[in-house]
Amino acid sequence: MAAGSAAVLTSFLTNLYICLGCFTAFTLLRVRPWARRFFAARRYAKDIDLKPKRLPNGPFGWIFPVLTYEEEDIIDECGLDCAMYLRILRFGVYLFFVLTIWCIIVILPPNMTSNEIDRLLALEASNSNTTVGSNTTSSSSSTSEYKFTNFDHYSLSNLPARSSKMWAHLISVYFVVLYVHWLLWRFNKESVLLRLMFLGNAKRGGPSHTVLVTDIPGVTQVVARSLRGEKRKNGESSPGLSKSPSFTNIMFQADTTCSKANQEDKSSSAAAAAAAPCPAPSGAAAPVVAVVASTSNVGTPAKAPGAAAPASVTSTSGKSPGATEPVSVKDTLPVSEPPTPLRSLPVGTAGPNGTTAPYATPQNAAEGSRAAKSGSSSSNGTSSTVSVDLASPPAGAGAGAGADAQQGCGGCLPLVSKVASEIRSARSSSGGSAAPSGFASYQCVVADPDPRFVATGGRLELPRVGKGNAEILAELQTVEPEDLARTLPPNLGVDTRPLPPSRRLGKRFSYDLSCRVLDPHADATRRLKSGLTPQQFVAGEFSLVFSPHNVAAVNMIQDTAGLEPLAEEFNKVAEQLEDYLDMARLRLKLRKELPQKQLTILCALYGDWEYVKKHNTKWFVKVDAVEFWLERLRFLRERIKVEQEIAMRKIAPSAFVTFNTRMSQAVAANSLLSHDETYWRVQNAPAPFEVVWKNLALTLPVKSGRLYILWAAFWAMAIFFMIPVTAIQALIEVPKLAKVPVLGAIVTAPAVRQILEAIVPGLALKIFLALVPLLLRIMALLSGATSQSEIDFGVTKRFFLFQVIVVFFGNIIAGSFFNQLKQWANDPASVVPTLGKSIPMTSTFFITYLLINGLSVKAIAFFRPPAFILFWVLSRFAGSPRARQRIWMYQYTDNGTTVVDHTIAMMIGMTFSCINPIVCPAALCYFLVNYVGERYNNIYVFRRTYESGGMLWKTVYNQVMVGLYIMQLAMLGLLSIKKFPFAPLIIPLLICSIASHISTLKLYRRPWSVAALHDAAEMDLLEADQRRMQLLAAAKEERKKKRDKRKREEEVREAEAESLLPPQPADAPEAEKPGKAERLLMESLKGDGFAMTAKEKREIAEMYLNPAFKVKLEDVERLARLAAEVQSRLPRLNEWVAQYKAYQREVKRQKHRGKTALPPPPKMPEDLTIYDMDLALMDSDEDEAVVGTNGAYPGSGKGSAGKQPSVEMRDGAAEV
Repeated sequence: MAAGSAAVLTSFLTNLYICLGCFTAFTLLRVRPWARRFFAARRYAKDIDLKPKRLPNGPFGWIFPVLTYEEEDIIDECGLDCAMYLRILRFGVYLFFVLTIWCIIVILPPNMTSNEIDRLLALEASNSNTTVGSNTTSSSSSTSEYKFTNFDHYSLSNLPARSSKMWAHLISVYFVVLYVHWLLWRFNKESVLLRLMFLGNAKRGGPSHTVLVTDIPGVTQVVARSLRGEKRKNGESSPGLSKSPSFTNIMFQADTTCSKANQEDKSSSAAAAAAAPCPAPSGAAAPVVAVVASTSNVGTPAKAPGAAAPASVTSTSGKSPGATEPVSVKDTLPVSEPPTPLRSLPVGTAGPNGTTAPYATPQNAAEGSRAAKSGSSSSNGTSSTVSVDLASPPAGAGAGAGADAQQGCGGCLPLVSKVASEIRSARSSSGGSAAPSGFASYQCVVADPDPRFVATGGRLELPRVGKGNAEILAELQTVEPEDLARTLPPNLGVDTRPLPPSRRLGKRFSYDLSCRVLDPHADATRRLKSGLTPQQFVAGEFSLVFSPHNVAAVNMIQDTAGLEPLAEEFNKVAEQLEDYLDMARLRLKLRKELPQKQLTILCALYGDWEYVKKHNTKWFVKVDAVEFWLERLRFLRERIKVEQEIAMRKIAPSAFVTFNTRMSQAVAANSLLSHDETYWRVQNAPAPFEVVWKNLALTLPVKSGRLYILWAAFWAMAIFFMIPVTAIQALIEVPKLAKVPVLGAIVTAPAVRQILEAIVPGLALKIFLALVPLLLRIMALLSGATSQSEIDFGVTKRFFLFQVIVVFFGNIIAGSFFNQLKQWANDPASVVPTLGKSIPMTSTFFITYLLINGLSVKAIAFFRPPAFILFWVLSRFAGSPRARQRIWMYQYTDNGTTVVDHTIAMMIGMTFSCINPIVCPAALCYFLVNYVGERYNNIYVFRRTYESGGMLWKTVYNQVMVGLYIMQLAMLGLLSIKKFPFAPLIIPLLICSIASHISTLKLYRRPWSVAALHDAAEMDLLEADQRRMQLLAAAKEERKKKRDKRKREEEVREAEAESLLPPQPADAPEAEKPGKAERLLMESLKGDGFAMTAKEKREIAEMYLNPAFKVKLEDVERLARLAAEVQSRLPRLNEWVAQYKAYQREVKRQKHRGKTALPPPPKMPEDLTIYDMDLALMDSDEDEAVVGTNGAYPGSGKGSAGKQPSVEMRDGAAEV
């Protein structure tokens, strides 16, 4: 729609008035006591430790402190993502402040002093003698049709072809591009430095030390087989267990009898053959390696090169195979003579040359020493088995679990271990038995983890290939017999020289492409079948690659698809019950009556729940609210316990691996862990509060398929949105609306016409775009995103692309094509010159769009009137202070709905800056308003659902460069259409921009997303030193307190001796025990300050545990006791309030009759004052006004619990 100068001015003034109105209303309302928490939520939130500074209460006195707020304070209080978002707005202000000055001075005079528009309009007027309206003139003939307004005098359309004035536009293009590149270079460099500093200040043990591992091979199949085995067993033992599973059989182990072992050996022969290493080259010996799968011990057999045939069953104690002792089942795997590669060896088992297990226990060393003493070698043709107990802790680890457990763990296990312990105790009490014969020995969790090494499933040691240390030392002591060749006569003619080594015999692989020794899935299946749990398997893999001392904790992820809905419903019901009980206690405190709450429920929604069965209906019934909530919580508690037990075994192929140092995390996050990139995919771990837990179980093929569907739906949505947006903007044109009989006189009025031309098109487009981020967010969630930051960044990228297609190119097509459709139909050869004259006309629409979006929409978004009205209404109906706090305390923002508007505004401003310079002041107004409003809201109001460490700037940089490309291509095309002979000079500038973009991405792409190894190592050194100094100071303080305590005790004894009192016998001197800080210091010094303590590992395990396992099930009993306490007092409260109302009426009648003798007031029950001094019922406004040390409120006297508070009637209710 073409808009004239008057319409643009009307749009500017209208939007300016709206902007000033919003800022004025905000200034007046933000200091009101009942509204200040809504407009400064972060200032009054109790869960934020670093609160923003206090602002003055004067009119508009808040603007200057907000604009001058230190960036360092913003990062400390709000995070780097918030600071980076505000830097985007600052970038826009810096950009368009300079471009406004340059373009107004350089480009606007040549555009205004030309007369091409007047010439075209005069020519068309003379041909058609038709003039419509005062601002918009259209002429039609058999050869041309143009639609121009007097506002087009400011654009490039007003310059005639081959005009020398276009030199100003060409020079301006160079200036704009070079200035944008310089500004981007400055902000790019600063963004990397800020990210590095922010990561250095991050808390130890969180995302800075953790990686997310997905697509772990073998885990899905192992868990599925274990669950199928349990289902089969439960079906055989008790048919009812399938409906209501018990707490039994968390692990599935093979029976250790010979018959069952033989059955398992037959069932697993195919898998063993597929996972067998490559055969040796011809002529090489083919020894046998036995892979042990035992119930409690994982065997580590030594190499037996001279064995002629494999032994299928070998006793772990050296007895005969036919003995009654439990034996280990072995799958014989022929391998080549040279050492087998590390990846082909199961973790926890021995390789062909005596590979040591990465999980070391005291039994391991004992068995190794026994093997060394027995002198097992390759000459006797036998193989010994070294048992490694992975399920039970070492001897002496039960009570104290060693000094390490006392120092770091304190006898406490993480939540995962607590849940596992409850499951094991329930299993033992229910009489659980071993799995039936034929089931594989797959384990999901460790039965009895050692408290010292529970974070990794066992103690880690560096895996190795070949003989163990004990075997090497034993072989060193063995005296070899004299060589037979040396005893032969010298003149026998026999060549006794040793054969030279052959590369054919020393190969590790035989180049057999059908061999699966390098297949990650087959390797993982073999390791898991050997008896390792998924946690031990992942910990062993990372200890193999990064060494054991770098791996701190491994937290496996469970598939909680069935548990999460129950946990969400439990939390929701508990919140409803707690809110009601808080309201009831508040009513007791205020002496206000409260009738028993009733709920109307639909019984059909609750299935076979026993509580709804007693109503004998599937329709709506009324029930007591408290009783319903408590019964529902008890039902959900039992269901959650069962689902937690099931979910603990449904382990997903993903895990969080935490390292002791930042450098190890940086190496892991940027390394190729497996040659097959469909397995072992490692990335930076998101923060626990932003993890999308239900998507962590998705594998790469599933995510890829969903991503293809996402992009197909995105392009379909983009095409669909262009149709209604273009159609509506075409229908609301004034000439077309004027033809409607009823609307003709209305739309042709000057005020209505200007509003329709300048405001309605941009407003209609903005309304249509409001739904797009929500749809894109749903699509990103369904595509398999694993974190809120990944979802938000995906929405930001796709929404920008969507707006480029629909807003930018869609409106250019609508403005340049549909307005000249008749012209092109009559004269197709006039397409190129018509575009040169009509494309600049679309700048009018984009100017009005920036004014509407910047002055009106963003000002309203800053003031947030819908949210404020909702806050005001809900605050009046909130029953408790806690419910009122939730209304204003948690106000969130995201980048998907805000950043894209800013980058689109930059693109529009840069594209049309050299076409119509009026767009630069419009863009400057947009960024000035947003800079003030968003700066206040992000510092004082909004929270963010994630913290990515400033990774947003990479996306913004790419989007700014896209706008720069569009600007250069548009100017190249327009100057060429205008037949400016020097237009090709823009091509070198475009090539330089592309080169700059590529070089910048090469330079900053990795620093924007990962930490450099040198920087990470320096951070580790600084952190280790800081930690040692803190622990040293705490340990010295502990020793000082102990010395002061001993000194005071000595002074007391001396005083007793001087006062002739019988002296107290002095305690026997005890050995001074180190304090907690000293124990942590010693534990930290063992790892040079890098290694995490047991306490830190426990915190990490709880941090990266699914919230569905953290549901506070114990709150049910507390809420039940509180409900009984409150419900028992409500009838007496209602009775007393009714009596007091009657007393008030009687007093009023007696006073009206003139009587002085008044009846005594009814006595209040003593137990109604139980909550008068409860600080939990204190409102946020009262919280700051509490005075005294006894917790009394202002105006409530001394607050003594024994004194009856004064009571008066207000609005028909009794109040304190």
